[in-house]
Amino acid sequence: MPEQSSAWSQGNPPATFEKLWRGLILIAAIHLGGMTINLIAQMLGYNGLDGIPAKFLGL
Repeated sequence: MPEQSSAWSQGNPPATFEKLWRGLILIAAIHLGGMTINLIAQMLGYNGLDGIPAKFLGL
């Protein structure tokens, strides 16, 4: 079995890495949720959400 890194204590990653990882998972979940809502809205014939990305770009 390979030796464990000295940065990991008792099999747990460093706290900053854990916070970063959880933050990225949260952002990805929010993004996928928004895409799902947009997809369902378009399947139901509502296209009002199409302009939201353009507003973030100032268009």
